[in-house]
Amino acid sequence: MPDIFLKCYKVLNTVKIIGLWISGISLFLMMLFIVGDVVSRNFLSRSIPGGYEFVRNYFMPLTLFPALAFAYGTGIFPRITMVVTKFRMFKQRMIVILLLILEGILFFLITYYGLLYAIESSIQGIAFPAGGNLYPIYPLIFLVPICFGLIIIEIVFLIIKNIMNEEASLSILEEPNELV
Repeated sequence: MPDIFLKCYKVLNTVKIIGLWISGISLFLMMLFIVGDVVSRNFLSRSIPGGYEFVRNYFMPLTLFPALAFAYGTGIFPRITMVVTKFRMFKQRMIVILLLILEGILFFLITYYGLLYAIESSIQGIAFPAGGNLYPIYPLIFLVPICFGLIIIEIVFLIIKNIMNEEASLSILEEPNELV
């Protein structure tokens, strides 16, 4: 692999690690929030106002979406290419490239329409009621196009790697933690 390719991928990998940290911190804060709500219910006989809405609208998206690009990059999602291992290497590469292009198109559509929805939501100022107040939700809606945009970038790297190499591959790195 060319040096510039690996340097660019290292930048993407750093962004994915930051997303993983955001998800982990959000998961920890969600856990503390839920524990606080349970303690409040049991000892003070009242719940945190809007607790469920905060978990659903803030903590859940912040836990899921930032880590999605990292999860995709590690190759843990099931892929149809496991079926084609009996083919010759050239056919395997072509099938992998074709499937990556199809995935890229699907993720592009999610990114595009997610971005349109996020822009429209921010124009309208979409919010959710919790505890008698309105809290904005539209900033978190931008996580969807950002996350899937990162996955598209990962797919582009995978397509380039499969074009440049002799073997079919669904991972940029030989070792998952090579650039961490």
